[in-house]
Amino acid sequence: MVEDTNYIGRRVDCEGHIGTVKYVGKVGSTQGQWLGIDWDDPARGKHNGTYEGVKYFETWHPTSASFIRPAKANFGISCPEAIRVRYGFVDDELAGIDKASIDSVKKSLNAPFVEMVGFSKVNRKQSKFDQLKIICLQDQCISSAGFPGELAELCPQVEELDLSHNLINSWKAVAEICGELHNLKGLNISGNNLPVEEHMESYSSAFSNLRHLALGKMKYNWSAVAKCLLAFPSIQQLTVSYNEIEQICNVQDNSNIMKLTEISLENNRIRDWNEVLKLGKLPFLKGLNLNSNKLEVIRFYTSEPTDKTDFFPSLVQLHISDNNIKDWRSISELEKLKSLEDLRFRENPVLQEQNIQTGVQLVIARISNLKLFNGTEISASERRGAEYDYLKLFAASWKSSEGDIMKRKEFITNHPRFPALVERYGVPDTSESNKNTQLSSNVITVEFVCPDNPNIKSMKKKLLKNMDVQKLMGVVQRLFRINGKIPTLSFVRPKISEDEIPLDKPLQELSYYLIDEGDLIFVRW
Repeated sequence: MVEDTNYIGRRVDCEGHIGTVKYVGKVGSTQGQWLGIDWDDPARGKHNGTYEGVKYFETWHPTSASFIRPAKANFGISCPEAIRVRYGFVDDELAGIDKASIDSVKKSLNAPFVEMVGFSKVNRKQSKFDQLKIICLQDQCISSAGFPGELAELCPQVEELDLSHNLINSWKAVAEICGELHNLKGLNISGNNLPVEEHMESYSSAFSNLRHLALGKMKYNWSAVAKCLLAFPSIQQLTVSYNEIEQICNVQDNSNIMKLTEISLENNRIRDWNEVLKLGKLPFLKGLNLNSNKLEVIRFYTSEPTDKTDFFPSLVQLHISDNNIKDWRSISELEKLKSLEDLRFRENPVLQEQNIQTGVQLVIARISNLKLFNGTEISASERRGAEYDYLKLFAASWKSSEGDIMKRKEFITNHPRFPALVERYGVPDTSESNKNTQLSSNVITVEFVCPDNPNIKSMKKKLLKNMDVQKLMGVVQRLFRINGKIPTLSFVRPKISEDEIPLDKPLQELSYYLIDEGDLIFVRW
């Protein structure tokens, strides 16, 4: 039987497994025609394309190949056909619901009669193809665009399209689909086997309005990604997760890359921070996801440790969880970013050295502009507490570096934010050497002021630094004769800053807040 070359390179589905046709014809002494398949999952295969000593085709993995009969191969359907199947109207109150799931719900609730309301209405709405704006066709065995003009007439309003994990085998087929969807702004083509073509820019008219592109699980390196982006003149958000990216290149040479505002490189193979820095020249990049790579250090080399870096000028959000970062200096280096506000930093070795709360506080204290850490908003009181604790933890090392230029420079290199915190709050007193000195330094004189009641005179009083805020409230109640009312307290360090800092942790001692001689305590009720 003559080999049908039209089959070669096509993607097929067989019993839920996807592969690429690499051979069509006879195999050994067997009768009839066979398809030689290179499977995406090597566990589905049996060999490397060799049977009884004869090499029929090359494979990507030593065990990813096997032969199947053509009758077992599903070569897929067109995109319009998949839409009609997926979103077509079904005259059934349970349209769009998996009936096995309903039976499971009934059993778990011990309710033989469960009424499902509203699904038919949703199905009717979805079945109006010309009104669909978001279409998800994941795992629908799509292989082609259908007849010319068919998709444009069926779904003219589509803005978001998910074509992940289908049987599409070329960028030409993707361009034929997207070229008919003139409002398309988001495309997910992840999990398809699409060889990068030499002149990708020839497809740019098909993707002229596209802003968000997902290319996950494509076995691409960065060079392949950069070539693909030549076809996307309006690209802003790029997801290239679960690929084979180790190095970054061709960034400033590609004008489309320079337009990016968000990049996800999650689950790639990047080890060297210098590769990440190649993205630092992107002027509009606001979000960068580096989760689950192999990074060990973060460094921005500046003239002075406290200088801001020119890299990543617009970066607001950085996700860098599940890497191999082991040193606290890497966290301090993030203070050099001009715009960083949102940081995700879970599952790194450096945090495992501390208890969770201490680790969180040390991160917050080291990065001044941070507003969100691991998805949680940082309150003003949490930031102050973290900064106070950070000052106390390293105050002795700061003082010991006085008079030693090299030692002080080394300290600031590891703690670039520390000088600014010292200027704002002062340094905790670590000089007590004996009991008398300790007792003397533990007594401070503060002035109580009622800013909302100007007719009430301010009062000075001596306090112990180890008095907690709850006891201080009792002192204030007696001092201003407001028994029965709970005062709200805050303080100002007039010699250092005009910032008013709430005393909002009743069980914390005054020393926790670094209240010192001459400070003002504001009283309101």
